[in-house]
Amino acid sequence: MSNQTNKNYELKVQEIHDLKILINEARTYITDETWLTKITQAYEFAKQKHGKQLRANGDPYIYHPLTTAYFLAQYKMGPTTIIAGLLHDIFEDTPVQEQEIIDRFGQEVNMLVRAVTKVSYFAKENREQLKATYLRRLYLSMAQDIRVMIIKICDRLHNMFTIGNLPLDKQQVIAQETLDTYATIAHRIGMNSAKSWLEDMSFKVLDPGSYAKVAELIAQDRKTRDVEIKKIIIDLNYFLTKEKQITVVRIFGREKTVYSIYRKMTMFGKTFDEINDLLAVRIIAQNVDDCYKILGFIHQKYLPIPGRFKDYIATPKNNLYQSLHTTVANKNGLLFEVQIRTDEMDEYAEFGAAAHWRYKANDEVSVADKQKEIDDKLDIFRRIISLNNEEQNQELEKELKEDIFTSTIYVLTPNGQMITLPYGSTVLDFAFRIHSEVGEHAIGARINGVFLPLNTVLHSGEMVEIKTSPTQTPNHNWLKIVKTSNAKNRIKKYLAQSLVNESETLTKKEEREQMIARSKTAISAFLNANDLKGKRWSEKETIELLRKDGFQTLDDVYWEVANNRLKIEAVVNKYLVNPEFNKDNVILDQLSKTQAWAPEINNDLIVDGISNMQVEIANCCLPIPFEPVVGYVTKGKGIKVHLPYCVNVSGKETKPRLVNVHWNRAQIGNKSYVTKIKFSANDRPNLLYDITRMLSSLKAAIISASASTNEKTYLSTGVIKLKINNSDQLNQIISSMKIIPGLLTVDRVVTREEENLTSRKDANND
Repeated sequence: MSNQTNKNYELKVQEIHDLKILINEARTYITDETWLTKITQAYEFAKQKHGKQLRANGDPYIYHPLTTAYFLAQYKMGPTTIIAGLLHDIFEDTPVQEQEIIDRFGQEVNMLVRAVTKVSYFAKENREQLKATYLRRLYLSMAQDIRVMIIKICDRLHNMFTIGNLPLDKQQVIAQETLDTYATIAHRIGMNSAKSWLEDMSFKVLDPGSYAKVAELIAQDRKTRDVEIKKIIIDLNYFLTKEKQITVVRIFGREKTVYSIYRKMTMFGKTFDEINDLLAVRIIAQNVDDCYKILGFIHQKYLPIPGRFKDYIATPKNNLYQSLHTTVANKNGLLFEVQIRTDEMDEYAEFGAAAHWRYKANDEVSVADKQKEIDDKLDIFRRIISLNNEEQNQELEKELKEDIFTSTIYVLTPNGQMITLPYGSTVLDFAFRIHSEVGEHAIGARINGVFLPLNTVLHSGEMVEIKTSPTQTPNHNWLKIVKTSNAKNRIKKYLAQSLVNESETLTKKEEREQMIARSKTAISAFLNANDLKGKRWSEKETIELLRKDGFQTLDDVYWEVANNRLKIEAVVNKYLVNPEFNKDNVILDQLSKTQAWAPEINNDLIVDGISNMQVEIANCCLPIPFEPVVGYVTKGKGIKVHLPYCVNVSGKETKPRLVNVHWNRAQIGNKSYVTKIKFSANDRPNLLYDITRMLSSLKAAIISASASTNEKTYLSTGVIKLKINNSDQLNQIISSMKIIPGLLTVDRVVTREEENLTSRKDANND
């Protein structure tokens, strides 16, 4: 891709064997020769101590810390961090002691090397067995000094670059760990250049076939795209600088990575040709005002695509990313994305948190101050430490992925404070993020001035004010409402403590019986709240499970729950719920037993000017009260009632047989009528079950349901036939279904093509 100037912030990933390359890179921003000498001394020290140690391919081991330090220098990290990068394996692989590092290079270097070593130890062997401890130390080290994570990311970049020297099974373990953990962290702290490299290199190891296919698709038209981008850049440069008198720092093109294209194709069911931002132009402006001016000029020159504009300058992403994005089309219909940002924004877009540690001569800042400065923007370190402090927190990895390393929304408090939450979070999640006591007594919230319930899903930019009541307390149904692990843990803790508190006043004899009864009630409520009643083991299987753990009856387990020695969720999962149970299978089985539905003759519709006429609702479009309808006079089959826009009555040949029909409100009452809805969704377990549960809660009776999944795109589509009361209920159903996780579209089915043809043929024969 073209670039008007030599300056760019993309990371060069290559292995280096010569100290001079590192020193030359460091010299571009470190002018103090004393520090450059110390970096050289650290290299010589590491080289001496690693001695004849070799890497898997037979190269001297010193190449690895040297390359790690080179990546750190590209990130403009300070000399202390570069020295720590050169020494990061010294404690693990050599007999060097901490005091020697302190004497030679200082306490700060020693602390960094020690922290990296503490994390690295768990990454070497027995990954699965030690994963929880490894991840806990990894995340906490990042929360205490993010430079440790930056060193680890640079260390992992080189390991992935040379991963081909390892056995295939070990390559796959390391690649999966890199994709799940290191690429995710790099993205969350804004190190996008490192994230892209780590994703692509991991993807190539984990799925070489798919990697090759996508890479080939990108390569096929690369020359054509390069030509197009060059033309666009020349055209843009002339237009902005000559015609609009805007000073542009630089304009260049960029190409999406292999993994990012693959993810869009698989997650959203897109073909390669449907990816609109494959072609992209980045414009670097002098200041923020120019960014918005350039955007206006771009929309004058090219046709903007609706819904494809994003302002990440006014509302930055939670990883420090700022930019304006718009997708436009030129006069030939070619779609391309334009990204507009300042030079500083471009640096943060590629280097993220590392840019905050960029070296400045004579700049003395404490680690704590620097961490706070970054966390004020990232909102990540305090939350990691908070999760770690949770009692008996055994699911740190899951909670970090769900609460912190995930897509986020930005919500405002009444005093203007911005709160970040995972996508899909509710009012109740927001309440617990403010404070535990606020969450425990929350009854709803005013969102942009409108009072809404606790289960309302929040969206970016909304102003939320929590309303509380002293009589409100958590219950098990709240666990179904919240999205974040933090809120779930707070609710579980409150419920467990409530169970203990209630039992303290009972006598010993009554205590066991009543506590067991309360445990049963609490567990039954948990089963109901999570729709798990139908997933029970048989009585014989339950007894076998209990006796394996030394229990005789379920009452013994309930007693343990009452005394807070076992958690309700753990008991349910271990002794009461069969994990192989598939909710979707039960739903399909029930629907298969449902009697077939046929249209009924009824007097719910009145035909203008005709009495005692047989009236039947048409099966092709299935109108429901109180939608506009029209009657079609058939031969010998009475009148069939259609929606006015149904294709079976919209032709010229049907007009002579159309009559006016309207709903008889006096007869309808609470009668049920049949209609159809269609949906598309990302395939996942229990999708159909969640849909049917939602429909049941809205008092819609299911007559039949069908669904299928595309094995290539993992996109599920389906049609559901329902009995409902009227069009208001249908609108409520469609709106409610849209919040089900994974659902992409929900629409009313008016006609189906095969039914259209058949119905039209019948109409003509009549």
